[in-house]
Amino acid sequence: MVFTRTEYPVFSWSSSRKGTFDECRRKYYYNYYLAHNGWEDGADEEARLAYKLKKLTGIHLLLGSAVHEVADYAAKIVKSENRLPSEDTMIEKVRFLLNSAWKESQQPDLWEQNPNRYLILHSFYYGDGLSRDVVDKIKNKLYAAVPNILKSKTFKEILSCGGDSIKLHESMDTFSLFDVDIYAVPDLVYKNSSGKWVVADWKTGKEHDSHPSQIHVYCLYLADKYGVAAEEMTGRVEYLLTGVTREVEVTGDSLDTAVQEIKESIEKMKKELKDSEQNIPLAKEKYPLARHRHFCRYCNFYQLCREELQEENII
Repeated sequence: MVFTRTEYPVFSWSSSRKGTFDECRRKYYYNYYLAHNGWEDGADEEARLAYKLKKLTGIHLLLGSAVHEVADYAAKIVKSENRLPSEDTMIEKVRFLLNSAWKESQQPDLWEQNPNRYLILHSFYYGDGLSRDVVDKIKNKLYAAVPNILKSKTFKEILSCGGDSIKLHESMDTFSLFDVDIYAVPDLVYKNSSGKWVVADWKTGKEHDSHPSQIHVYCLYLADKYGVAAEEMTGRVEYLLTGVTREVEVTGDSLDTAVQEIKESIEKMKKELKDSEQNIPLAKEKYPLARHRHFCRYCNFYQLCREELQEENII
């Protein structure tokens, strides 16, 4: 694919974009607009900073990404060899990724020079690193999540059906709705013994009411790209810290609801643009800070908001 520079980003939609928009409009502006082209030599200072801050990683998010990575590794092994890798192998892979991030965080100059290639943890950029309490929490999460991947209902079913039942794993793609690219990244899709397409999503956080909506977005993708009917699909969320499995019913009505929710979300986002055709945002000040300010210090973009927050005597 040939890269084409654009003055403003192309408008698209995803569940994560909606989540950011609903959480904090200012964070949304920094992430999806100000940071655009911030990697260029001629970018202004604020845009360059926004681009770098966008690349920061929180340790809990990093653990989630690492767990997803080894879950995908397990899917590849099952698909090719119809067996699961060992728990020790999976844990060691996650530990390697976490340790690599810790080491890179000790070399901030590398990240400053190339934030797209190197990594720095949020707690190192804004503070003194990882406390013993945080390290212990991450270890506890790691030693809970990996065994629950291997014991999950999803992999039990796949093994009983055979590795060739896997249709997709960790594949990012788009489909179109309302002339907008909709991003879909299903963690794992397979056919069960009844011939149904099962859309499984791994979660390393707490249960949330938005998770079934994400499943429905992935189902819309399957319907669009593979012509799978609603009655041929079912969804599942695997909560890896607790081992809880949440089944998600998929119907024609639930997919229609998902389409309507996406439409309404797109309309809300476009109302906060200076020019919706070219996706030109309003001025920064038109995107308010989050309502719940006590979370701001944990945001990647805290540095850009710090002075404003201090003026309000909030942080």
